[in-house]
Amino acid sequence: MSEQVIRKNWKAIVWKHAWQTLVALALLAVCWIGAHWFVGNELLVPDFFDCLKSIGELLTDGAFYKAFLKTLLRVLTAFFCSVAPAGIFAVIAYLSPTFRGILSPIVSALRSLPALAVLLIVLVWTGAGIAPIVIAFLSLFPMLYTGFLSALFSVNSDLVEMSRVYNVPTKRRIFSLYLPNAAPYALRESGAALAFSLKLVVSAEVLASTYQSVGGMMQEARLYLEMPTLFALVALTFFVGIVLESLISCLAYFVERRVK
Repeated sequence: MSEQVIRKNWKAIVWKHAWQTLVALALLAVCWIGAHWFVGNELLVPDFFDCLKSIGELLTDGAFYKAFLKTLLRVLTAFFCSVAPAGIFAVIAYLSPTFRGILSPIVSALRSLPALAVLLIVLVWTGAGIAPIVIAFLSLFPMLYTGFLSALFSVNSDLVEMSRVYNVPTKRRIFSLYLPNAAPYALRESGAALAFSLKLVVSAEVLASTYQSVGGMMQEARLYLEMPTLFALVALTFFVGIVLESLISCLAYFVERRVK
């Protein structure tokens, strides 16, 4: 595929994601305004425009950016601490059915852990700043491992068989066949996992009342019944999650076109 076609498709997919996101946000705003009118209680559903005002105040407050950056750092730490071992273990499990069989019950056990209940235990072991990272890792690792393994199994079976027939070295098969072909699917899984990591970390911060964090600010707003601020923080977190997932989806599309 030519560079010109790739650039054209890249712009098209970016614009497609952008307008779809704007339409979704507009629909949510309409639902919010309708819910506020129907409920008629500021403590349950605050006014949409009051929340917009609170968003503006947050975006001009240095304390919010400090809290946001610390939360984002926890999100990225949990994500990268999960994605690296998940990718390595997925490749090993793909090449070794024995290893896959051993790891399967461990992954199933991690997937079934009640994350927020385990948070109470982890809080005793670590602290309010580290616990959200640990909880996000325990949930992200099995999710990413399963997604990466499925991506590897989606690689064209004819190409895999051909590489075996011609005795292509394992290292070359991994880096020239498995990873390039599985990359688009794996990136989409990573985008969903990154957005999920944001949700997990913020939820854990709320329960742990983590100092200087988005979750801690939500807990403080709830305690003082500052509902517009609380809804504004939720809306900003929601928007950041959409942006992160959309960016990685665009990257996955670009990689897929490159591979083809």
